[in-house]
Amino acid sequence: MPIKVIPINNRLYPLEEKSDCMVLRKFEKDSTRIDIAFPFHEDTPNFNLTISEALDLRNAIDQLIDIKMLERPRRKRRSPND
Repeated sequence: MPIKVIPINNRLYPLEEKSDCMVLRKFEKDSTRIDIAFPFHEDTPNFNLTISEALDLRNAIDQLIDIKMLERPRRKRRSPND
């Protein structure tokens, strides 16, 4: 059962050290589903994603952090009367 732990900052107590985490789990090597859990948040359910959904999530995160996706500020055109 492969497990990956991703340390993150706690949103309620943003300290310099990472005091929270996300856990990614795949039950079997050939499983078609991945669980995402927040073990320190009892009120947050685990998310059970298909491989396709997990890859869509990864792609969405990649797109959000890709600098090329941000629009450059547009210069305001001056009118001939200025």
